[in-house]
Amino acid sequence: MKCIKCGLENPRHSKFCRKCGEALRGLLRCPQCDTENPGDSLFCIVCGARLSGSQRFVKGNQRKCRNCGHFNELEALYCVTCGEEMIKVPKENFNRQSVGPSYKTIALVIGMIFLTGLVVKLGVTFSKRGSPSKLNLASVQTSVSAVSVDEAQVIAVAKNFRCACGGCGELPLATCQCEMPKGSVEEKRFIREKLAEGFTVEQVIEQLDKNYGHRV
Repeated sequence: MKCIKCGLENPRHSKFCRKCGEALRGLLRCPQCDTENPGDSLFCIVCGARLSGSQRFVKGNQRKCRNCGHFNELEALYCVTCGEEMIKVPKENFNRQSVGPSYKTIALVIGMIFLTGLVVKLGVTFSKRGSPSKLNLASVQTSVSAVSVDEAQVIAVAKNFRCACGGCGELPLATCQCEMPKGSVEEKRFIREKLAEGFTVEQVIEQLDKNYGHRV
C-alpha cells in the first residue's frame, strides 16, 4: 500500500507508513478517468466523478471519520471529535487554484490610482496659482490692441487739437512730442486706447475734447 504523504510502498495490510508514520487509507481509483485518489475522497480530484469506494463512509448528509468513527458534515475538513483530516487533497491542486490576483497586487493598484489622482490635483492647483489674473490679461490685450491701431486715425483725431499741457506753447497735437502731464504723449495714448476699444474717429474727438479740451 502506497503512502500518500511520502510515497513509500508498505505491506498490503499496514495501517501506518513504516517510513513517516502516516496513517494508510489506501487509494480509490476513479471509474471515470482511472485517476488514483486519496482513500477518503468522495469525488475524483481530476474529473469530479463520485468515487464508488467512498459510499461506505457516507450516511445521508454526513461522512464518517476513519480515525474515530464519528459522523461529520460533508463539508467538514476536520473531524469535530478527534481533529482528523476528513478530506485530503494533494498540494499541487491548491497551487493550480491559486491563479487569482494576490492582496499585494490589489493594494498596489489602489495605491497607484490614489497617487495618480494626487498628482493631477496638485498640477491643477499650481496651474491656477501661476495663471495671470483677469486684470493683467485685460491690460495685455489692451496694450496689444493699442499697438495695432492705425496711426493715420490717431493723426486724424490729433490734428483737431493743440497740446493741453500749458507749457509748450500749445503746439499742434499731431506734431508735438511733449511728455508733460496732459501733454501730447498722454493725449495720443488716450486716443489709441479709445480707438482700440472700437470708437470711431468722431467719437474719440468728442471724448478727447471733453477730457483735455484745446480743440482747434
